Amino acid sequence: MGGALYDEIESALSLGEQRDLIGAAHLRVVALATSEDRLDKYLHAALDAIFQRGSADYLTVAVRDNLGQWSPIAEAGRRHPLPTPALVAAVDASEPVLAESWLTVALHGDKSLSLVLAVCSTPERIKTLQYRAALTAHLLGYGVGLIRERVARSARLKRLEQLLTIIESWQKTRDMHTLLTEMAEAAAELFGSERASIFLWDRPKKTLVGRPALGIEGGELRVPDDRGVVGHVVQTGEPRRVDELEKDEINRDIDQSLAFHTRNLLCVPLVGRRGRIFGAFELINKQLGNFTAEDQLGLTELAAHASSALENTQETERILASRNRLADAAAAAAELIGDCPAIATLRGTIRRVAESNLPVLVLGENGTGKEVVSQSIHFRSDRRAQPLVAVNCAAVPDTLLESELFGREKGAFTGADETRPGKFEMADGGTLFLDEIGDLSLAGQAKLLRVLEDQLILRVGGTTEIQVDVRIIAATNRDLGELVREKKFREDLFFRLHVVTIELPPLRERGADVITLANHFLHHFSLKTGRQTPTLADAAQRRLLAHPWPGNVRELRNTMERVIFLHSEEVIQPESLQFHSLDSHDDTPMNLPLNDATAEFQRRYIQRHVDAAQGNISAAAEKIGMHRSNLYRKMKQLEMLSDSTPGGASE
Repeated sequence: MGGALYDEIESALSLGEQRDLIGAAHLRVVALATSEDRLDKYLHAALDAIFQRGSADYLTVAVRDNLGQWSPIAEAGRRHPLPTPALVAAVDASEPVLAESWLTVALHGDKSLSLVLAVCSTPERIKTLQYRAALTAHLLGYGVGLIRERVARSARLKRLEQLLTIIESWQKTRDMHTLLTEMAEAAAELFGSERASIFLWDRPKKTLVGRPALGIEGGELRVPDDRGVVGHVVQTGEPRRVDELEKDEINRDIDQSLAFHTRNLLCVPLVGRRGRIFGAFELINKQLGNFTAEDQLGLTELAAHASSALENTQETERILASRNRLADAAAAAAELIGDCPAIATLRGTIRRVAESNLPVLVLGENGTGKEVVSQSIHFRSDRRAQPLVAVNCAAVPDTLLESELFGREKGAFTGADETRPGKFEMADGGTLFLDEIGDLSLAGQAKLLRVLEDQLILRVGGTTEIQVDVRIIAATNRDLGELVREKKFREDLFFRLHVVTIELPPLRERGADVITLANHFLHHFSLKTGRQTPTLADAAQRRLLAHPWPGNVRELRNTMERVIFLHSEEVIQPESLQFHSLDSHDDTPMNLPLNDATAEFQRRYIQRHVDAAQGNISAAAEKIGMHRSNLYRKMKQLEMLSDSTPGGASE
């Protein structure tokens, strides 16, 4: 640092001049420049050192402000009025300027301020000070440059540290409104401005949308994209600084909307990854002075990171919106159909349970809708945008269970030719549905319990535990309490799963929900086949209500699907309803009055004989022990014959 300085001096002065001029005072000027960080303090100390060893009456370094006015920034000796014309002349001169008793020299080492050293002495002495003044100005300019460079470097490092902290927090924000607010607040604090706003460009509407906009209802300001400084920036892609002398460029319509007065502003474009301008970043009213070139550089850097974060957030919002639409559709598809008290209560339970992360145990017979309940819980929870992964525990062999649930590393066993994540990893952040949990082996139960306790998994063949965040919904049609008593199900796992229990009623206990569900399935399958939805005849409805539905909702769904694909009638009659169920000998319907149950028994009894006789009524009547005409009459009384069928069957 010092060597370079003295090399410059050597090139300008002879050895004699160096001995005379480079004295203790000038060495002091150099030393101060390497240790002092405040420009005014440095100049005061340096001028004082020069004044003590010189023959000047007054020394000052004057600075010119944006309005062209000159004022001392540092001085030594008895103050004199500043010679403004001489100061102005010195700025553009390459050598000292003499003006009566004044000598003025520009500090050319400084590139960003108009600093001039002014020396006042008697007219006799002032000429002899020219070389000394030139060297002093050279040293001071060099010192000013060093200090400003060091301060700028320190400020830049500090600003970069702040930027890193700010940018890191932005990357974690996925909500657009929150992100825009955080950006504006961070920029205003970082650059010392009163306000900051981000304008997003709505090109189709030729509008700039500013957020946040303080004082505006909803915090959003909309302005034409060709107005004011912001409009110029998005149209040209060029940054703009507007200071006190350029107020006419400010869009006062915005000021009026914000009930605010803009003195100065700095605005830079927001440029996307593909070079497309999609908005602008604006700072309003520098708290001290005007915005500088350094501020512009800093805001440009910040805007680049803001653009990336905003694009990521916009993409995330699009993805989340798409996911939410899919989740809404899935939630609608998982809606529980029915109006019986048990289903109404179940809906309320699902809403409450969905808001928690508690494990849920769903109990019920086969076909009652346990998987639909698990879907309903998941898609109404805050995990709805994350995966719902289902595992049928009864269908996974014990030898593959650990690999299926927890994953495997390449080479963990014969046939493991690649690393594969398990169901727990696939469901990370979402929900894992363990169907038929009662059929899980004791060894599998032990491994599952450990994961439920600490949410850590270890792949087969792996050495590093993996943290997962998974909600568990388990389901079974078996009596887990009885399995615990029989030592076929672990008691600790039972209580771990038995935090919230939902028990689904069988279809035979849901009354009129049978008809509601039947109509729902008829409509669903009619849409699939492109036909008009048929209606159920009263007799068909009675037959549906009388059936015990051992296969529950699944059996009803399959029955309605079969009706839609095999029958084309607009009104479905009882004879179109064929039940292929595994009824036991005791199939008395429990949801009908005695008279209706008796009539239903007669219908089934007669229908079985008619089916066995392949529709021949005479043969069926002979088996039953009735006359054919009496059997016709009975079948009509039981509404087993449609009005359009004279005999209802063959002779």
